[in-house]
Amino acid sequence: MRTPEHLSHSGFSLWEKNAEEYYIKHLADRRAPHMPQERPASVGSCFDAFAKSALHEALFGKGADPEYSFESLFATQVEPHNRDWVLEEGRHVFQCYQDAGAYQELLDLLLQADEPPRFEFTVRAPLGGVPFLGKPDCRFVWRGVHIVHDWKVNGYCAKSAVSPAKGYMLCRDGSMNGKWSKSHNTAHKDFVAIDVNGLKVDAGYMEDFATSWADQLSLYGWGLGEKVGDQNVVLSIHQVACKPMPGGRPWLRFSEYRARVRDSYQHHLMKRLQTAWHHITSGHVLKHLSPEDNNTRCRMLEKESESLYMSDGSEREEFFNDCVRHKYRG
Repeated sequence: MRTPEHLSHSGFSLWEKNAEEYYIKHLADRRAPHMPQERPASVGSCFDAFAKSALHEALFGKGADPEYSFESLFATQVEPHNRDWVLEEGRHVFQCYQDAGAYQELLDLLLQADEPPRFEFTVRAPLGGVPFLGKPDCRFVWRGVHIVHDWKVNGYCAKSAVSPAKGYMLCRDGSMNGKWSKSHNTAHKDFVAIDVNGLKVDAGYMEDFATSWADQLSLYGWGLGEKVGDQNVVLSIHQVACKPMPGGRPWLRFSEYRARVRDSYQHHLMKRLQTAWHHITSGHVLKHLSPEDNNTRCRMLEKESESLYMSDGSEREEFFNDCVRHKYRG
């Protein structure tokens, strides 16, 4: 069994959802090779590269830092087997994002930032004794308010529609599809605006409508030096929610979120993170089992992982579906 050097949000989230899959992917002595990037993830990564490179150029000038050029971000974030297909798909999402007005709204905030905004950077920090590794999309300070921002693309290749998460402060259609949706240019019914130093923010809390977002961006904030429980930190999300359309690209809706996270939830999140790290590093990875059963099952997972080491991608995916994930399906 390996001892990991750090814990990321994705690893932490996976361990909480499915500790056996976490073991196979991160702890086994002979881990199965990385699963290739799938098309939905590549769309999000390509759109992400368009958005960050455009914002960086608008803020700092063309060629200010080659690391943030579209070409560099695209090559880093999109795996080679997806690049030919995804380039125009990501460009389409970004153009719709611009047309909807969400891009300009964010750029206007960034242009007024108290200090130079930061994009796509690595954070390594001890959080409550846990070595954490994260890669925030964007961080900036606006009139003293510390903002951690992230982009999400959900459902681009799905067969059924993905609705925007609850709690949005504004939802806008990316383009007309015969008629505007009912949510176009509206706030969610649960959104109640408050003023935080001139910034419109939800009076509610992000964990009430999107716990995974609250977890991820809170961890990023702590990694950037924010204090656990700080109510001067605002989490910002721009979500692209997609609905498949016959014979063409999906219909896109862009929803914007700004909310804080409760002091009590943040402290509970820290305890969850510490619990995960304790189990992962102590060897008692499968917390739902007794120590003896955990050791027996981990030995079996080691054997299964070794057999997967030489298998092809379809066999690995079949293993995760049939031998691991079925135990956690609702």
